[in-house]
Amino acid sequence: MFKKAIEKHPVLTVLLFMAVTLTPMMAMRDYSPSNELRYLSIADEALSDGNIFAFTNQGEHYADKPPLYFWLIMLCKLLFGKHSMFVLSLFSFIPACVIIAIMDKWITAALPGCFNAEERAGAALLAATCGLFLGMSVFLRMDMLMCMWIVLALWTFWKMDNGIGNIKVQHWLLPLYIFLALFTKGPVGLLAPPLAISVYLICDRRPKDIFKYLGIKTWGLIAGLCLVWFTGVWFDGGKEYLNNLLFHQTVGRAVNSFHHKAPLWQYCILIWEVMAPWCLLTVPCAVLALCGKAEKKPLKVEKFFALTVITIFLMLSCFSSKLAIYLAPVFPFLAYCFPVVVKRRCWNGWFGAALAIPALLFIIIGAAALIVSLVCIIFKSVPELINYPFLRSPMILLAGLIGIAGGAIALHSLAKHKGQWEKPVKAMAMSLLLFIFAVSFEMPRINDFVGYGNLCKLIPEGNDVYTLSVHRPENMDVYLGRDIYDFGKDAESFLMIAPKKGSLVVSISFLSKNPEVMEYLEGLDFEFCGNYAIYNLDLEETSKSKIKINKVTKKSRKDS
Repeated sequence: MFKKAIEKHPVLTVLLFMAVTLTPMMAMRDYSPSNELRYLSIADEALSDGNIFAFTNQGEHYADKPPLYFWLIMLCKLLFGKHSMFVLSLFSFIPACVIIAIMDKWITAALPGCFNAEERAGAALLAATCGLFLGMSVFLRMDMLMCMWIVLALWTFWKMDNGIGNIKVQHWLLPLYIFLALFTKGPVGLLAPPLAISVYLICDRRPKDIFKYLGIKTWGLIAGLCLVWFTGVWFDGGKEYLNNLLFHQTVGRAVNSFHHKAPLWQYCILIWEVMAPWCLLTVPCAVLALCGKAEKKPLKVEKFFALTVITIFLMLSCFSSKLAIYLAPVFPFLAYCFPVVVKRRCWNGWFGAALAIPALLFIIIGAAALIVSLVCIIFKSVPELINYPFLRSPMILLAGLIGIAGGAIALHSLAKHKGQWEKPVKAMAMSLLLFIFAVSFEMPRINDFVGYGNLCKLIPEGNDVYTLSVHRPENMDVYLGRDIYDFGKDAESFLMIAPKKGSLVVSISFLSKNPEVMEYLEGLDFEFCGNYAIYNLDLEETSKSKIKINKVTKKSRKDS
């Protein structure tokens, strides 16, 4: 039945399989404090303050990101009355599905009849399970949405350049997609499509055609939409916010970043990590796609994909601010470059080795998960693992077995079906998705180490909340609906102020390094949640101190 479905609708079958295996993770995972919880907090403030174009985080201007993604979060809050992890995850998952569907349509349109159903399914699974692309499919970030607009923009250009579809409509869609990419994440969305188009046309010896696709109509529409946006920002946030958005956040991050600064060559290392487990297959293809003897010249689509990867990669490398996830726009083109390259160059020993190595790693990782889980079940009091009860779950055992099976089937396929890359890719990709599916059912317990949802449930209603050595505690207001008193890592201030009532959230590692805090809290009721302890403060009245707590409130942020 599954085989027949793949033959008739290979990519749709893959996307449905992804939906089934990733839905439990999307439904049961908690928000991460670093970005996801912060985005929800920003959206809550915008709804509370009535802001549309200018945003604040704990009362401070937040001009880091354009408004589109925050609008989606705000809309969901208005429609459902609360934040829903599953619904918000769809704004990452659906764009991932759209990207895969477009890339499949692209290679089948460019090379009609060259790819059978199994190869198309294999290519879709390969793209879907590239390490960071898979993570981006479920995490709440705007990168996947921006990536979708970039792919749509470049696909639209390709159709225009090859006379496919309604050219007049596409002349309007191209600038619209470029603007939406900008409106989702910022300057990368504006720069990536025009640069990729320009480099391709120059390398194709058609530099004059650049103005055919990126002319007055294209830039005029983008400029007009930007004018509407910036006018809204000016009315909503004033001149200072607009200046922050256009110059401080844009030029500052590109030239001399105040966040995530890294050397020029940083992405040369990160690219191998973010494309795992397929990095040995895909990364070299960006170069191989441009090489070939006279009788085996690179195919047109192959050349476009490779030049897009190299152009965006070099552009991102020139920016001062660097994070692995910023490489998102290259993932689809790098992933789909591989099946096209294989079609032209045919199978060789390198491709076989590049699949055998991750297959062996699947077996090793699966065996490790199996052994750790069995140790936890048999020896329940292992000191290093006692704080991770989810490791004793049968689902972790199942996940380990799935990993071993996926690697073993892939190795068997490599030995039996030489030259058929899609079979081992499908075995490993499907086992990876099933591995996530199995682990997902332990998310309610794993969430103790992921976010603050379970932790905040342990804090009594109405209690003042104090934090010591907690990462981004201010965003707990999404759960608690009130401000947090944060001491940072200042044990001395905490002991001098000595709060007598309320709840204290403190990291366990901080307590072990500060015995004086442990001594102060001795005898108080407490509970553990992940890496934190929650103490119920019920102390006699102490003398007031002149040392000021960093109370994370909107007013204090604005005053500072």
